[in-house]
Amino acid sequence: MIKLVLLSGFLGAGKTTLMTNILNSHAHEKVGLIINEFGTEGIDGPLLARDGIQMTELNNGSIFCACIKDSFLKSMIEMSKQDISYLFIEPSGLADPSEMGKVLETIAPRLEKQYDYLGIVCVVDAETFPKLSTVLPALTRQVEYCSAAIINKADLVDESRLEAISQQIKDINPNCEIIITSYCRFDIPALVQRLSPGDKSAQDSTNTPESRLFSLVLKPQGSVPVDALHTFVEKLMPHAYRVKGFLPAGDSMIAINAVGGVIKIEPWTGESPPHGLVVISAVGMKIISIITDALKDGLGGNLRL
Repeated sequence: MIKLVLLSGFLGAGKTTLMTNILNSHAHEKVGLIINEFGTEGIDGPLLARDGIQMTELNNGSIFCACIKDSFLKSMIEMSKQDISYLFIEPSGLADPSEMGKVLETIAPRLEKQYDYLGIVCVVDAETFPKLSTVLPALTRQVEYCSAAIINKADLVDESRLEAISQQIKDINPNCEIIITSYCRFDIPALVQRLSPGDKSAQDSTNTPESRLFSLVLKPQGSVPVDALHTFVEKLMPHAYRVKGFLPAGDSMIAINAVGGVIKIEPWTGESPPHGLVVISAVGMKIISIITDALKDGLGGNLRL
């Protein structure tokens, strides 16, 4: 059987950091990955790609939404044919995983090797979860169905905030294990051994074509000035859940990762990723006019919709 773990968590909570740590801790195992991103272009794939890992990327929607659910089912069936011991699935930060039990029941007759479903590890952003969980039902579902909740970015908040989030998680899911950490650093193999999917019944996912958030990709037109880019992202963040991507700057590449009030623009030294800046809007299509206005202040000739 193939051990199966699903990683949930909102945009920017630290899922990709956790997945990187998982791959490092399972470096001697045969591992498969299914990476799902809400935008039309994948950003996390280049961060996780490495030799010997079977990886599939599914973009432009949640794997639990009808928009790409068929592709998800096919990918899981194909992964069952691979020579792997573990399959880790990283859904979009907007994913509602409450249908995972139904997914496994649906594909079971078509699998070459069955999955040993260990459960869901949910990464909770200590900075943004209290606010966003009240307006995005998928975040509550992520905690409700998890086996372990990882309260990440603990270094950015005080003890009272951590206690309040812990209690909020217990109120939603009294049976999950809670781990408080920064940069998703903890004993991952030990947690994987302890995981259990529990017996909570599956529900219809809140991910529907009607509930999809609006996203778009900005494409670079040559090199992008970093200072102007930082100012541009600052103007977007009050109106966006996430801004993330890779852009050329001078003779090198930079990685942009912005969520909440934190903006990180850092040199990128890995393999050349797709160029572009993904913006996931918190204000629907209104983000287009906000971007258009923001581009006028120094980046009009460097990025385009």
